Amino acid sequence: MKQFIKRILLFIVIFFILEKVSWFIVAAAPAKQFDRRIEALVNGNIEKDLIILGSSKGADNILACQLEEETGLKTFNLGYQGSNVNFHEFILKTLVKFNKNPKKVILVIDNPSQFIEDKTIIYRTDMLQPFTKYNYINNSLVKSGTNSKLSYIFYLSRLHKTHFLWDKKSASKNNPLDSCGSMPLLKGQDMKLVYNKTNKSYNQNEEDALKIKAFKSIQNICKQNHIELIYAFSPSFRAFNNDFYRRFKMLLTSEANVIIYDTLKPQYKNPKYFYDYSHLLKNGASIFTSEISTFINSNKQID
Repeated sequence: MKQFIKRILLFIVIFFILEKVSWFIVAAAPAKQFDRRIEALVNGNIEKDLIILGSSKGADNILACQLEEETGLKTFNLGYQGSNVNFHEFILKTLVKFNKNPKKVILVIDNPSQFIEDKTIIYRTDMLQPFTKYNYINNSLVKSGTNSKLSYIFYLSRLHKTHFLWDKKSASKNNPLDSCGSMPLLKGQDMKLVYNKTNKSYNQNEEDALKIKAFKSIQNICKQNHIELIYAFSPSFRAFNNDFYRRFKMLLTSEANVIIYDTLKPQYKNPKYFYDYSHLLKNGASIFTSEISTFINSNKQID
């Protein structure tokens, strides 16, 4: 009996030590990330007039600092590479929960994969994991089924491989994170781009109901919080998919502001302005950003 009690006590001591060590590891993780925008969101440090949401087409193709300079609106980019509309909804919910509401939100649309299954755009739990020291982030990961409910109580259950970094993570030199949250692509790839003049037809039956729900939720959040929602379609090195655009318009709950890049601009058919078929280099992003600035400046009377 004494031996059994000793073993129980030893287990408790070891568990206590591991739990304390886990707390330190989880608490130290944010400082090792080069992208700490999630932390800024939760801490209420995003006090901006204009916010950009989207996947890499938002993060890479729109230059927030340039937009701020050209419109006079304090601007920040909360686009995340490889993220889907469900993740954009989460970012917006977090923004309005902890921060002062912006005047405007630009949601960059993935044409034609916004509402369908696409392995290249997902819910970026990996971007949230390093910040589970914050209960709000951990709770959201539990709700999504990523973290165990035990993590409500034990830091051991919050541990993830992203917590075990010896050195601070750094951004790619070719794809840095700037002070306004954008991630411009500075150098092209060694690949030949051929402009695609054709597009596949859009199949509505392939849509994910949860993505449609998230898209409508974004619209409702903006409406309830008196935020002007602007949709943006960024350039691709292929013809604009009008079939998807017709479906997109069917899902709008009210009259909306939509920015579509100037499809007649010769730069958007020139590979020197593109990183690949979906992403602009910084020189191309600067051109598209100016188009957005012109749109916003011409509609300032609605503020």
